[in-house]
Amino acid sequence: MTDEPPDPRPAISAVASRDAPLGRRVFAKLVDLVAIAVVAVPVLTITARDDHAGGVRFPLVVLIAYAALPALYEAHQLVRFGATPGKRLSGLLVTTNQGTSITPLAAGIRSVTGWTIPAVAAMLLARPTVLGVIVVTFVSAAIPRWHRDLPDLFARTRVCFVGDITDEAHTHQVR
Repeated sequence: MTDEPPDPRPAISAVASRDAPLGRRVFAKLVDLVAIAVVAVPVLTITARDDHAGGVRFPLVVLIAYAALPALYEAHQLVRFGATPGKRLSGLLVTTNQGTSITPLAAGIRSVTGWTIPAVAAMLLARPTVLGVIVVTFVSAAIPRWHRDLPDLFARTRVCFVGDITDEAHTHQVR
């Protein structure tokens, strides 16, 4: 007889009734940016140097480091734990609009929309346009009726405040 863990979905919908405050979302994003930068900056520093043939290996490395890896990092964390480390630290949980666990497809859509599109825009477009893309991508979370940014709208997810990291119910949910 095997002991299977209980299905977390009913418990998630019970605690995920409050939309995440904007300040906690911003703090979570900053923590995740720092975590990504700890890996990306050394890789970029090493690979951005000129190679022996006189060419620079930089563009492909930048595309991978700033567009693909953050999206993969976030998608993995969301599927596995329901939150990235920054979101867990902020007491946030990403669920579907119905309050159930996020699917791999929704995590992928949310991550690509939130990380890859702004990163590619930053590499390809002029600075004022980049600022516009980033603002449009994230400022919708500040609209009181929505409480969702574009990645949430596209993926049909929501970020919920489930309690501080010391709350017993929250630590049980994100394991």
